[in-house]
Amino acid sequence: MSFNSWVKGVFGKSDTATLVDNAFCCISTDRLNELAIKRWAIDSCVNKIANALCKAEIQTFVNGKEERDLNWYLFNIEASPNQNATEFWKKIVFKLVYENEALVFQIGDALYVADSFSQVKYAFKENIYTDVVLKEFSMSKTFNESDVMHLVLNNESVKKIIDAFYVTYADLLNTGIAKYKKMNARKLLVKLKAMFGQGEEAEEKVRELMTDRMQKFLSEKDSALPLQDGMDIEELKSDGKIADSRDIKKMIDDVFEMIANSFHIPLGLAKGDTVGLNDQMNAFLMFCLNPIAEMVNAEVNRKYYGRDAVLKRTYMKMDTSMIKVQDLKDSASALELLFRTGTNTVDDNLAMVGRERTGLPENEERYISKNYAPQGEEVEPTKGGEVNENA
Repeated sequence: MSFNSWVKGVFGKSDTATLVDNAFCCISTDRLNELAIKRWAIDSCVNKIANALCKAEIQTFVNGKEERDLNWYLFNIEASPNQNATEFWKKIVFKLVYENEALVFQIGDALYVADSFSQVKYAFKENIYTDVVLKEFSMSKTFNESDVMHLVLNNESVKKIIDAFYVTYADLLNTGIAKYKKMNARKLLVKLKAMFGQGEEAEEKVRELMTDRMQKFLSEKDSALPLQDGMDIEELKSDGKIADSRDIKKMIDDVFEMIANSFHIPLGLAKGDTVGLNDQMNAFLMFCLNPIAEMVNAEVNRKYYGRDAVLKRTYMKMDTSMIKVQDLKDSASALELLFRTGTNTVDDNLAMVGRERTGLPENEERYISKNYAPQGEEVEPTKGGEVNENA
């Protein structure tokens, strides 16, 4: 057996061995990036969108008056016997992000989100949906466009764009992580004297040295490494350069920023920063949540309610005003202004702060302060004091 063959038998195909690859058996960098960094950033953004939309209340109106009927119960409490409304809306958001579309269909008095489906598109007649699958159950029924609610997030899948960008950027990230590991890893030279045996017993001793014993020796705890005759270990001295993990964090932040921008989520909000939270929430509502809510409103109203009902002011509305948490003291002045200008009733103000409406007739009346009057008309001055009859 030659010396080169003996080395390959001990260390594998390569003539040299790294402690990371042979001793610690780490997961490959490419696999780690793909499964951890990108998925973590996407899931983090999707969860924020889903959790926020679940805070929105679906308001249902009958002839212009808000009522809690069966539709309100379906959209806010129980979509189907096996799924509550929160799970229902979260599934829709995840479908929109990962597949760019979601299909909602109705069976009886329940609403379901399809796991998969096939669509046949037409130009001047209704599209057709076939092969609708729900939890491994494939439905033989064919749905027309008017029978379902088909939600589409964008003209092109956001996730596909993210994947295409990440293919290029992942190389830079992999290089940065590899450089960090290389600059901070300890380099050892294992010297074996020529007289050291080259048989199976000697190979087993070297394998034991490079795996079990070396791993324990390089651990954080105090340890000792006994060596046999013919073995010598020397640590290569560092040139003083130490890689900073902040460089890798900056690249990960770049991935996070790209994904957050794709979903129109403020970067600070996506990362959990609380600085300027009020402005971040306003931007989050304006550019991310409200467009989704408008899409849901339009699709549900035109399919679930229909044109005739909507024209008679019987419809639903996803109200996103309750998503943003406000202190009661901060909203007190606004509530008072809305009430004295006749914009809100007492029950309207109660609903705005998350409390139940009383339903009392007197709390449905609107009041206007005497300080307000039509333009050009003078308000009768308020008289006060005692009247002097002798004057």
